[in-house]
Amino acid sequence: MSPLTMSNTDTKFFGLPGKVKEIIQKNRGIYDLYDWQIECLTLEPIKRKKNLVYSLPTSGGKTLVAEILMLKELILYNKNVVFILPFVALVQEKVNLLSTFGLELGFFIEEYSGSKGIYPPPKRMKKRSIYICTIEKALGLINSLLEEKRISEIGLVVVDELHLLGEPNRGAVLENLLTKLLHFDFIQIIGMSATIGNLQDLAKFLRANIYTKNFRPIELKEYIKVEDEIFLVNNHLDLPLVFCKSLKYDKSFDRTKDPDNIGFLVKEVVPNSSCLVFCPSKSNCENVAVMICDSLKHPIYIDHKRKEKEDLLKALLAEGNGNVCPILRKTLRYGVAYHHSGLTGAERKLIEEAYMTGTVYCICCTSTLAAGINLPAQRVILRSPYIGTQFINLSRYKQMVGRAGRAGLGEKGDSYLICQPMDTPKVGNLLISPMDICKSQLHNDELNNFILSLISLNLAMNKASIMNYMNSTLLKVQADFLRINIEDEVEKILCDLVNNKALIMNDILKLTPLAKAAVKGNFSYSLAHHLYNDLIKAQKCLILDNDLHLIYLITPYKITEWYEPKYDALIEAYSSLGCKELNVAHIIGINEVCINSILAGRPIKSVPPIVLHRFFISLIIYDLWKGNNIWKVSSKFHISRGEINNIIGATVGFASAVIRFCDVLDEMWCFTKLLSKFPERLDYCGDNELIELLQLPAVKLGRAKQLYNSGYKDLVSIAKSDPFKLVTSIHHLPLKQAKQIVSVAKLILLSKSESLQEEAEKILQNVSVI
Repeated sequence: MSPLTMSNTDTKFFGLPGKVKEIIQKNRGIYDLYDWQIECLTLEPIKRKKNLVYSLPTSGGKTLVAEILMLKELILYNKNVVFILPFVALVQEKVNLLSTFGLELGFFIEEYSGSKGIYPPPKRMKKRSIYICTIEKALGLINSLLEEKRISEIGLVVVDELHLLGEPNRGAVLENLLTKLLHFDFIQIIGMSATIGNLQDLAKFLRANIYTKNFRPIELKEYIKVEDEIFLVNNHLDLPLVFCKSLKYDKSFDRTKDPDNIGFLVKEVVPNSSCLVFCPSKSNCENVAVMICDSLKHPIYIDHKRKEKEDLLKALLAEGNGNVCPILRKTLRYGVAYHHSGLTGAERKLIEEAYMTGTVYCICCTSTLAAGINLPAQRVILRSPYIGTQFINLSRYKQMVGRAGRAGLGEKGDSYLICQPMDTPKVGNLLISPMDICKSQLHNDELNNFILSLISLNLAMNKASIMNYMNSTLLKVQADFLRINIEDEVEKILCDLVNNKALIMNDILKLTPLAKAAVKGNFSYSLAHHLYNDLIKAQKCLILDNDLHLIYLITPYKITEWYEPKYDALIEAYSSLGCKELNVAHIIGINEVCINSILAGRPIKSVPPIVLHRFFISLIIYDLWKGNNIWKVSSKFHISRGEINNIIGATVGFASAVIRFCDVLDEMWCFTKLLSKFPERLDYCGDNELIELLQLPAVKLGRAKQLYNSGYKDLVSIAKSDPFKLVTSIHHLPLKQAKQIVSVAKLILLSKSESLQEEAEKILQNVSVI
């Protein structure tokens, strides 16, 4: 795996070696680019390495353009690349997809999500890297490079879903890191965005050119179904809905079971094509999946890929340690599944793989799937114009229907929005409404964090230099629209920081140690203060004969806003604690007085609500930590498997942040040592012998156990394996996924090997100097 450079090959593909085109053809099945892609890649701003924001409808082929630009940065300019994606699942998917490119072209793929990713990253002398990151991890990565004066190693930053700048919390994190990058002219920023109403604002913020096209490779016809009548959506007329036809049903159709006849719409395309049914709630996903199966009783549906369906069920049983959702057990034989946040990440991954291979051809899902993994369909059905109880907006509608009609899935796609008569006027207004706009979220605590970060990284030393950065924000672009006086806001924040003993204001601004630790952990100063007090209190009576106390300390404070404690489950769990765990509960403040108040239905005065909430969540984590099956934990605490997955993910991130926080403070050295292994072990929640296999993005616990039991006990054995043999050893493992698993294993080992070689060379150089 030697790095590919322009000196050892010819240039045939946008300045890249012809080998790149061959890899794209071989691994993606793409032989020709669309005209817009060629036009975009040959734009003058791209040639001059200027910033660019480009926007096209879903399925237009945006990502391939970004990938070609990333390869150019690695091969032509010999610089590292940061690729920012919104979700862990998308990061892991992209790590898998780009692994073959890394192996064949001689660069590394480094994952920054969950517990993965080192700050600062290893400094590589011979090969370049693509850092594939979630938004939060990208900020940590950029901050660490700034702190180490290594930001010059980055040449390109690509942001997928740039419109997430307008999302609460994460939007501010993204604006924070992009604003810092704008002050380094050698870093090119490429932003991919959905169609939004104020793309000009984002381009002005990023000092970027704009490229837009209303292009879809496959024709999409949008329909609205009102009772038995079908209307065509016409985006080019003043009248958005045009009557198309009335549905005529089979005499056997039972309207009481399927009042909107969704089963009929699904039957028209399956099993040879695929269908996504978006539902307003998680429970509705499950109910609709069962309902659709009533329309698919014919053997043609049951016999379609019967063996693959049986393998899929076995794979789900392996992930659930012998358990599988009874609804999925029923629906999978018909090729139907549901997909929502109540499933574990492993279950969702298996269903996604099955859908991409045609084993599952209909998924009933919530709207979050439209923003996540790329699962295209021949037909998309929107069960209702609502998400929960909220009427959908145009951006979300376009995102969902945009899943229909992808290249390679036929000549056209279609979508059906099922609408009740009373909602017809609202749907009509929706279709002619302007696109939603993206508004800066960099205010309140988030602006506070940004200013602390600028001072901590020595990017700003006084108020004038802070204002220099503030004038580069999206907030500045939109200040008049948002009615914010930025200078007044900065002045107020600086005064508050001084009053709260976070900032020392002399000629040069200087942070107190606690404020520096807050920046390192990416905490607000108020949260950092709360955490510091809790850790100081814990130091005086820390219990280490079990891990519950440490787990409580790394249970995120914010998670208590998401999950109310189930008091019956809490009381039962408390009653079953052993003496050692009860000691932890008592130290925290949870005792019989508190429990008796809960039993009597009285207000709990003996302990603050946040302590009780965190303790409840920590008991869930502790049960998993001890090796209990997620099904058992879900039943015990009356919380879905998917929610437990989310709790673990949030705790992994918070644990890593607490370690970084403590690392800055000398008095917290003990927690740095005690917690060092917690994020990784929490992330995998499996046997220690499986942890190495669980480093692979496509491998969850059940698949890791199957690999281990089949003789693939470590990354070396995976890297040496034949993908075809892996497919025969593992239940429902697609060949494409098997190849990616082998590629990622090889890349991880090569990365470790190169790091060791470079370390050895440094030592030898030092020895020779002596």
